[in-house]
Amino acid sequence: MSTSAPGPRVTGLETEFGVLCAPAGPSEATKEDLPDVERAAALIFRHRPVGYRSTNLFLPNGGRLYLDIGAHPEYATAECVRVRDLVAQDQAGRAILADMARRAAARLAQEGTAARFHLLANNTDSAGHTYGCHESYSVPRSLLDVTDDATRASSETAMAVLTSFLATRPVLVGSGRPLAGGPTESKQGSRGVGEEAAWGLSPRAPHLQALTSADTTGQRALVNTRDEPHADASRLRRLHVTCADTTMAEPTTGLRSAVTLLLLDALEAGWDFTDLTLVDPLATLSALGESPWGDVPVTTVQGRSLSAVDIQEAFLERLAAYLDDAGVPDFLRGAEHLLTDLAPRVISALRHHDDSAIDTEIDWAIKRRLMRAQRERHPQLSGQALETLRSRVDLAYHDLNAETGLVPRLVAQGAMVNLCDPEEIERARQAPPATRAALRGAFVAACLEVGADFSVSWESLRLDSPPTAPVDLPDPLETVHEAAESLTQRVLGLRPEEMHRIDLVGRGGLGAPG
Repeated sequence: MSTSAPGPRVTGLETEFGVLCAPAGPSEATKEDLPDVERAAALIFRHRPVGYRSTNLFLPNGGRLYLDIGAHPEYATAECVRVRDLVAQDQAGRAILADMARRAAARLAQEGTAARFHLLANNTDSAGHTYGCHESYSVPRSLLDVTDDATRASSETAMAVLTSFLATRPVLVGSGRPLAGGPTESKQGSRGVGEEAAWGLSPRAPHLQALTSADTTGQRALVNTRDEPHADASRLRRLHVTCADTTMAEPTTGLRSAVTLLLLDALEAGWDFTDLTLVDPLATLSALGESPWGDVPVTTVQGRSLSAVDIQEAFLERLAAYLDDAGVPDFLRGAEHLLTDLAPRVISALRHHDDSAIDTEIDWAIKRRLMRAQRERHPQLSGQALETLRSRVDLAYHDLNAETGLVPRLVAQGAMVNLCDPEEIERARQAPPATRAALRGAFVAACLEVGADFSVSWESLRLDSPPTAPVDLPDPLETVHEAAESLTQRVLGLRPEEMHRIDLVGRGGLGAPG
């Protein structure tokens, strides 16, 4: 077992958003007057940042913004190496989308329809459909690839550890789920008994059907195994985690990434977690969808009977020991407290069935506090009326609309704390982190400045008019690349007569490739 920390790895978040359009204020607009989901999404993207002609945008900040299947706006952060950068990038993407939705509503109002667009950073809609929050982590191929019998055993062990960890992780960083039916009557003097009777830790959990899958929609899994590294395929692989809840509290988002990054470092350094692997991780995760405190029984492959909280506590204790040996990695700088302070407090809250010490930092605790408050405010409600109120609170908690969403008010009241300063988030809207994203962002910014047509992927850049050979960027950690920098300077020196607008087939000439 090595005590030296592995080198840096990049990580990123992809978040799909639900879309809802509703009348704004005293409006005579009916449901039929309002745009449906697909048109609402199209209207929002009509107000994308200046210079783009498609709904598939690679942004100067290194992120990607696009319309996904089912009219779900999606934002993927740039490649990040620090937890704080990742959280800031995630929040920056939400701010960009919220601004697009605000401008789309203003345009509709000018046309005589008073409507409000709601972008929902949640995981399910009223029809029972689910959409995800995906995490990407670059890992060496040796960790997950199978080349012979020896590597097969090693990779299977690593994946068993990872899926057992991910299946129990919602006890730390779930977003919380009000269950259908509403709470039962609380006992006099007890704290939240009634609410807890109708509460689960994870809304995403009931929709997951497999531990691993190469498909992201047909069979939703904890880990997507499609070999798509977006990097040098000879040495890197992407661990694509597809089971996360979409979270609103920055400390929750940060803790989720921090603990996962640290586990990957420990696994790569040779630390042993095999005693924490579960017989049936999927059943455990499913149960957490209806568990208020995470104390669902689990069985390890060694035959020990524990709880999901026990498993996460054991992971955290071993990761703390690894941290003591290897030292604080760079990705944790400025976020060390998430592991050393916040994570132990979450475990304590779960043990004591008292979330008061974490209910400004962890989504499932914040949201449940709001549910309790609403129930106390409306003691006369029961049955369907109470269930409707709880659903509305749940939607408002995940709403990016500054007028109707709860998060801005919670932050202003001190009822939700942030990890990043507003300046960090504003900077993340404009500037990429110090990874390959800086090269891509500089190129995109240059093309937008001069109005050049371009094609960009995560790992390549190409000027389309005048046409140039693509520049490949196989190293996600690379910040200096002569060919990429030369291409960017070439763009900035283009004369108008050198550029010709490209009519993109199938896009009605509306888009610069993204």
